[in-house]
Amino acid sequence: MSDFLSRFNKDNYDKLQDEKQEKEIKSETDNAEKVEESAPTDEIASSSEVTPVKASQSPAPSSRRSEAVEELEIDPEYQKKKRRRIIYSIIGAIAALLLIFVIYYQVVHVTMEDFVGDSVQEARSWANENGIEIEVKHETSMEHEANHVITQSVPAGKKVRKGKTIQLVSSSGPDPEEQIELPEFKELSQYEAETWIADNKVENLQLISEYSDDIEQGEFIRFEIRDSAIDESEYRRKDRAIVYYSRGKEVFEKNITVPNFTGKTMDEVEQWAKTNEIDLKVEEEDSNNVEAGLVISQSVSPDEKVAKRDEMEVVVSLGKAVVVPNFGELTMEEASSYPGLSPIVKQKFHASVSYGGLISQSIEAGTKLTDQEETNLTVVYSEGQPYLRDYRGQLEGDLPRLFYEDYQSRGANIRYKVKYVSAPEVKGTVVSMSKFNEFVPMTYTVVIGVSNNTNAPASPWENDGGTSEPPPEEVEVDK
Repeated sequence: MSDFLSRFNKDNYDKLQDEKQEKEIKSETDNAEKVEESAPTDEIASSSEVTPVKASQSPAPSSRRSEAVEELEIDPEYQKKKRRRIIYSIIGAIAALLLIFVIYYQVVHVTMEDFVGDSVQEARSWANENGIEIEVKHETSMEHEANHVITQSVPAGKKVRKGKTIQLVSSSGPDPEEQIELPEFKELSQYEAETWIADNKVENLQLISEYSDDIEQGEFIRFEIRDSAIDESEYRRKDRAIVYYSRGKEVFEKNITVPNFTGKTMDEVEQWAKTNEIDLKVEEEDSNNVEAGLVISQSVSPDEKVAKRDEMEVVVSLGKAVVVPNFGELTMEEASSYPGLSPIVKQKFHASVSYGGLISQSIEAGTKLTDQEETNLTVVYSEGQPYLRDYRGQLEGDLPRLFYEDYQSRGANIRYKVKYVSAPEVKGTVVSMSKFNEFVPMTYTVVIGVSNNTNAPASPWENDGGTSEPPPEEVEVDK
């Protein structure tokens, strides 16, 4: 471009103008000759006066061709106009080159945007659209959310050539290993707890509201750390924990229609209560009209509306029932054959209840027993005060059985002591009793003499009036 411009100095420019002017005059002369040859002679003779030529121009030829050529007048501003046109052309060319350069620069460069505080994904999308490479480095930060840009290597507004790599520092969130001092949540309201969690960016600490019938809305319920091995004083930001606050008592709309369950089975009632989350209470009672297992009545009328967790009570039939009588009003024979029951009748000694009187019955009088319940019961009647029988002539070996069957199994604590004596009866035979054939207290011990040598002759001590040695001392044994 500089070589081209250097050619346009003043001398070169004047020379070029002169050459151009001569060419134009020659062209005009040629055109005039062509006109002369074609024009009639009388038209040439009647032509007007010829305009005088400036002294600077060469004299016209003397031939017939030169007579027909009109003289030309040169515009004095012609050179200036030509010069201006050339200058404008040069300026236009330079402007076009500058425009091409600007367009090219704009095409291969892009203006860097401000991504600080924005997500890394937004920066990546912008970079992909504009042919920029992204290199991301992560750092913990309390000021910026995770995956958001903290700093960028190229300032916002600066031009970046496409294909260049820019560096971004992205936040990985607060330090998960940082130990956090937990507040006393039971002293904080739910709003205060939410504020504390947000200020300390403890994202793994959840705040959950749950319904409570006992704790007012917004009040603290409990705090739990998922890992039971972690103490509250060792809690770190990465540890998972939950703070529970009350939502108050849950109130449900009464939009559940209650069916008529009378005469229905309990399976139907329980299934309906489970499906609609109804708190079902079941009472049982006997009925002579409703079959066992079917509903007799319900606390909520049919077609009435209830809400979830409302209570409803149903009464279920146990079938027909037998009323347990007062067996004190019956004899032992009547008691043993009472209809609908299977009584076991027993007799026991009693110090204050006379013979035949009722001592006890295992099921209280007036109790109703259905087919689904045990109908066996025990009825005990009195034999009165114990009567001690005469066991003389019995063998010692039979005494334990006899005393158990006759007294101990029937409530009397009657026991005995054995005293071995010399007697003509067979050895082991009861030969004497301290008391027999009479009433004794409920607790009593009788002394029983048992022979220890039935084949021995009469004792010499007894025959000689006591002059010989006395027999061996008697031995008493408690039984």
